[in-house]
Order: sequence, then C-alpha cells, then structure tokens
Amino acid sequence: MNTRFLGLELRRAVRNGRYLIFTVVLPSVMFVLFVNLYGGGEGTFPNGLPVTTSLMMNMALFGVMAGPLSIGARIAVERGLGWQRQLRLTPLTGAGYLTTKGALGMLVGLPGILLVCVIGAVEGVRMDAMHWIGVLATLWLGAIPFVLLGIVIGLIATPDGMQAITGLASMLFGLLGGIWIPADVAPAWLAGIMKALPTFWVKQLTQAPFVSGVDVKEALLVIALWVAGLSVVAARRYRAQN
Repeated sequence: MNTRFLGLELRRAVRNGRYLIFTVVLPSVMFVLFVNLYGGGEGTFPNGLPVTTSLMMNMALFGVMAGPLSIGARIAVERGLGWQRQLRLTPLTGAGYLTTKGALGMLVGLPGILLVCVIGAVEGVRMDAMHWIGVLATLWLGAIPFVLLGIVIGLIATPDGMQAITGLASMLFGLLGGIWIPADVAPAWLAGIMKALPTFWVKQLTQAPFVSGVDVKEALLVIALWVAGLSVVAARRYRAQN
C-alpha cells in the first residue's frame, strides 16, 4: 500500500461535499429521526435490546455501507478518464492500487460510525468502555465486504451508472440485510435471503454481547465467504483491464 497515494486520496474524499452529506451526516440525521419516531427512552425491542441502542447500531451500519460503496464511484471515474492506465506507468502496482483503495474505503467509513455513536451516547445509549470499543470495532471491520463490493462495482460499472448502482446496492443490502426490516418479523423466504447477506451478520455480531442466540461462527463464515469471493472478483477484474 502506498501511504502517499492514500493520503492524497483521503484528502480528495473529505473535500467531497457529497461524501460528507451522504456518508457522515445522513446516518446520524436518520438515527435522530428514528429515535424520536420510535420514542427511544427506556423502550426495548422483542430481543431485549433497548430501542435507542438498536437504532444506533442500525444507522451506524447504514453508514458502514454508504461510505465504502462511494469509493467505487471514484474508481469508475478514474477508469473513464484513463487515470488507471496512467497509474500503471508508475511504480504503483495493481495490488498497491487496490489495497490503497481498500484502506481508503475503511477510513471514509469511520467518521460516520463515530458520529452516530457519539449521538447515541447523547441520546441515552449506555454501555461500559469495553462494549463501546467492541461495537465500534465490529462495525468498522464489518465495512470490509462493502469496501470490496464498492471496488468491484467501480471496476465494472460506468461512471454514469455508479450513482444509481451504489444507491440500489445500499437500499437492497439495507432492506434485505435486516437494517430496515427486523428478521424476527420477516417472512421465511425473506429471512432466508437476509441470512445470506453480510449486512445481517455484521448486525448480529454487533448485537452479540447484548442478546442471546447469535451464531458467531456462522456470522464469521458468511462474512469471510463474501470477503474471499469479492477479493477474487476484484483482482481478476483489475488484471483483465491491463
């Protein structure tokens, strides 16, 4: 990974107003909206998790998806402008390029998670220090499959189609992954789809310290399969463009 290239990419990302609005601010605004809509306070969902805590995790997970997926748009634009071909003339290797984009995806997803959790603490979410660290770490590491998905989309889609594709991906992974519809109330066929998606299992891992019945091994297996599969697709697609 080229740290200088990463620094330049990170500065470009944070100067992008669309990134700040849709991946940092929007999840927090939606969290506050849902807390007021559902009442928050001392209420709990059927699994025993406090309403405010559950909503905080859900909206942070939404931010986990939105930030990394946005990296795909930048990759698609670079492809369209021929920037990737120019980079191949430099000492930066293909692996270095993809690794740097992956690291960028992880970094741009972090502010949204932190802001939602800070607002969660203000809204009354109470956990000890170790649980806060565990929730933050799980959410952040849970961004890995979405970072890879963003890279794959960026290597396949055209710049003009990226906004629609990433928006659709965020909606589908959120809707079918259990962010907007709890698996407990979903019909059997939808619950089956949910359990095939990384969103569902990242959410399960985040809630694992607070609720019973989470299959941690299955969660890690599904997420690992997504990471491995998307990594292979990204590497092959990048090599095919050489």
